[in-house]
Amino acid sequence: MPDEPGVDQGDAGVGGSRGEQLRGFGDISGGLYVEAQRPQIVLERRPGYRRTGEDGGRQTNSLLGADRDGARQRGPDAGRRHVGRGYLMNGSGSSPPVYVPFGVGRHDAAPPAIIIVDACLARQTAVATAPASADGPRRHGPRLTDMTWLITGGAGYIGAHVVRAMTGAGERVVVLDDLSTGIPDRLPADVPLVRGSAADRTLLDRVLAEHAVTGVVHLAAKKQVGESVEKPLLYYRENVSGLAVLLEAVVAAGVRRFVLSSSAAVYGVPDVELITEETPCAPINPYGETKLAGEWLVRAAGKAHSLSTGCLRYFNVAGAAEPELSDIGVFNVIPMFFDRLTRGEAPRIFGDDYPTPDGTCIRDYIHVADLADAHLAVARRLSEQGGPADLTVNIGRGEGVSVRELADLVGEITGHHIKPETEPRRPGDAARAVASATRMSEELGWTARRGVREMVESAWEGWCLRHPQALGT
Repeated sequence: MPDEPGVDQGDAGVGGSRGEQLRGFGDISGGLYVEAQRPQIVLERRPGYRRTGEDGGRQTNSLLGADRDGARQRGPDAGRRHVGRGYLMNGSGSSPPVYVPFGVGRHDAAPPAIIIVDACLARQTAVATAPASADGPRRHGPRLTDMTWLITGGAGYIGAHVVRAMTGAGERVVVLDDLSTGIPDRLPADVPLVRGSAADRTLLDRVLAEHAVTGVVHLAAKKQVGESVEKPLLYYRENVSGLAVLLEAVVAAGVRRFVLSSSAAVYGVPDVELITEETPCAPINPYGETKLAGEWLVRAAGKAHSLSTGCLRYFNVAGAAEPELSDIGVFNVIPMFFDRLTRGEAPRIFGDDYPTPDGTCIRDYIHVADLADAHLAVARRLSEQGGPADLTVNIGRGEGVSVRELADLVGEITGHHIKPETEPRRPGDAARAVASATRMSEELGWTARRGVREMVESAWEGWCLRHPQALGT
């Protein structure tokens, strides 16, 4: 992020050398430093402050190597002047946090107005009272009710739709994505994008503090069933161990809301008409296992650390809100059909002897834009809760479509009328997997609004944007 005029950016966003002399305040290591600057509010974690000298003496930021009353600073920002005023939180020990106001440059300067409710809100409650200046108009800080959501994997297919849904509803978001499959151009220009891993604790600590994150929507994960069978260690490391690192950072930062993007793969192959949230979970591959283990971990952390948590188990995702947001992978059934049709080959159906009306598997499909709206609904429900909450919901339409019906619809929409080829059954494919979405409807008022035709039409438009040769085959 480029420096803004008049704002001390610090060392790699972790604090720079804005030291401060704090006489008589005692040990305040591990506290949270909230500095209201011109022209913006800056909230940063400031570990390492300590008291030196028998009488309180000089307070030195031992981590950053800067002091207040010396004629010079020893950090990389030596010679830069400090602006604004701030608050320091004593977060150590088991007693309630103590918020100490102080001025920068003068300890008797009147601090700006601030209201502290609890430690979690400290990172989101600095009231900007700096007057307008030559740097530009006065900028107001966030109100107590404002939220900032960190969306991991937000540049991916599903993640980008979640970003659009949340920003479109007025939510503030920041995206963390390693861009292994994500595309930066999917994101609105005004959405901050941090490139990196959701399992990088140092990076997480910085992002959560710098952006004053108050909630997390976690989508970053490995998600290919076949690959998970071949590389189970990779999937457990990324989807479980990585999640543990993220939760540790969330707890340490005082974030109180966490939404996990889970999967219907946690159910395995239940022999039921509709899969409810009470259907026993029995995953049959490492991908599903890691998603279920992730749910367990999120709920356990929620109970232990008073987090409000939500787990979304969604079924087969398809479609696109806009062509440029479409899925670029060829791992799901609809893009697999498109790929073979584009190459002039017949789509493949795996098994036509299932106990279903046409002998092919029946699946529940959900438009990715509806899925994004569901994430928004869950995030807002957690924000409204007065205390910790635990919510697990299916995200689907509650309507089944057979693979043959889907193949016929794809042929109709694309104009490629090639009869599908039938292959033997694949191991682990259930005859029917359809969600009950009653809980989402009754508890959150959410229902899917888009049908399968719209999914296929929008997916085809996105496919042709990246594969124009598909129109001429």
